[in-house]
Amino acid sequence: MAIQIESDLKDILLKMDNKLDRLDGKIEQVKEEVTEIKISIVELKKDNQRLEEKIDNTDKKIDASGKNLEDKIDNIAKSLEDKINNTDNKIDATAKSLEDKIDAIDKNLTDNIQNLAKRVDNSEFINRGIFIGLIVTILGGFAKFLGIIGN
Repeated sequence: MAIQIESDLKDILLKMDNKLDRLDGKIEQVKEEVTEIKISIVELKKDNQRLEEKIDNTDKKIDASGKNLEDKIDNIAKSLEDKINNTDNKIDATAKSLEDKIDAIDKNLTDNIQNLAKRVDNSEFINRGIFIGLIVTILGGFAKFLGIIGN
């Protein structure tokens, strides 16, 4: 009976290990995506810096129409800041979602392990009872065979 429990437990642990490996793969994918998003943010910031430098050079050359051009540039900068803020919000939301999923998986695995421990405890108790009953039966039969106990 113990060998069956060990093999069942081994199968369950193997399945759990496979699921954890798949989860690790998914986490690695998300990490790569977050890294790509961070790289995009850095590139956007570099682009924003380049745009600001171009704006400064253009301001020196512009005369009366400079005001109109400054308004357009301000709109572009605001749009870039909005995109950066949106990207930051998406990163935060993704991180929170991942944390929630990991917490849920952790809770589920903890519950499963506790349930398995209860099952093993119950089966050990039953096995001990059967073993004790078997020993008592064998001793009783042996005593009867030797004639210690009468009919």
